[in-house]
Amino acid sequence: MKKIIPFLIMTFFLSCSNGDLSNKIAALEKAHAETPTTEIKKELLASYTTYLNELKDDANSYSQFAHKKAMLEMDLNQSNDASLTLTTAIQNHPAGTSSNKNIGLLSSVLVNQVHAKDLQVAIDNFKKLYPDPANAKSTFSPIIKNLGETMLDEKNGSWDRLKVRDFISLSRIQAGIVKNDDEVQKSLFNAANMSLATKNYAQALAIYDYVLTHPDDFSKVPTALFLKGFTYDEHLKNFDEAKKHYKDFLEKYPEDGYADSVKASLKNLGKTAEEIIESFK
Repeated sequence: MKKIIPFLIMTFFLSCSNGDLSNKIAALEKAHAETPTTEIKKELLASYTTYLNELKDDANSYSQFAHKKAMLEMDLNQSNDASLTLTTAIQNHPAGTSSNKNIGLLSSVLVNQVHAKDLQVAIDNFKKLYPDPANAKSTFSPIIKNLGETMLDEKNGSWDRLKVRDFISLSRIQAGIVKNDDEVQKSLFNAANMSLATKNYAQALAIYDYVLTHPDDFSKVPTALFLKGFTYDEHLKNFDEAKKHYKDFLEKYPEDGYADSVKASLKNLGKTAEEIIESFK
């Protein structure tokens, strides 16, 4: 019987041509929560689309329902549509109550779905929304700070993966727009740390590579090279790659503060803890 209820609700509203759209959406959202079938998803998505057309002058409601619509579009693997939905909401209602959530979600849609293989294209898309780096930073930094402060559930000690995803994506987007800024650089390296913490080693390496390929935009290029070698060494156990990057570091930055650590890492590369302890005897 429980499975039949959502179907009956949807059938009823399909037959209503002039029904209260907000009530229809509420019922469909309830049905979707109980039985999230593709059919219900599509009907709910169509209702969101119609409703947004009616909310053009209501910044807060438009912002809120655009976020719901984009989340559903992502659920239906319609990433390009989600990108358009969020971009329209941010452009038309930048002060909407869900605007910060929309910015974070858009960064993840562009970085992880639409332009997963080309970060620069994702950055360029955001530059169209925020061409002024100062404006970009003043918009993004508070969102990134909030995500960083709330992405760990202190009650159960687990990460909110959606917030972690948005924190990393928006930090990467921000670093692509705002150059030579210590706070922005710190956020980017924190994003790499979060990638490591969630075992997304490929993403951490991609962040280090971005810094290494844009040496004029960052002051911590040596740190990125060291951490790239360390990631191969400590996390991936790819000692050949680690050795290559450690040696590259010592050739380029022999006087850097990490030089002694790199020398020690090279000396102990591939050794177990017991073997390292034995070497001190």
